[in-house]
Amino acid sequence: MTRWPAAEVEIIDHSGARASYIVSVEFVDGDGTRHAEGLASASDLDAGQKSLEKAQGLGKFPGELTCRVAKVSRFPAP
Repeated sequence: MTRWPAAEVEIIDHSGARASYIVSVEFVDGDGTRHAEGLASASDLDAGQKSLEKAQGLGKFPGELTCRVAKVSRFPAP
């Protein structure tokens, strides 16, 4: 079966101030080879606030993939 990889990402603001986040997710096969990447973002989260977002991979892949967080960027809210 060929599928578009996707992952649900829970983003939590663990800082003490309002912030926005971008999470980069890689979709890899059993050997660790990356086949796709997706982004999830959450804007203006208050301290301790959670947001459930979806990182959608671009491209179809026939087979099983797992996901791993590649990078998290935090931006203080204005």
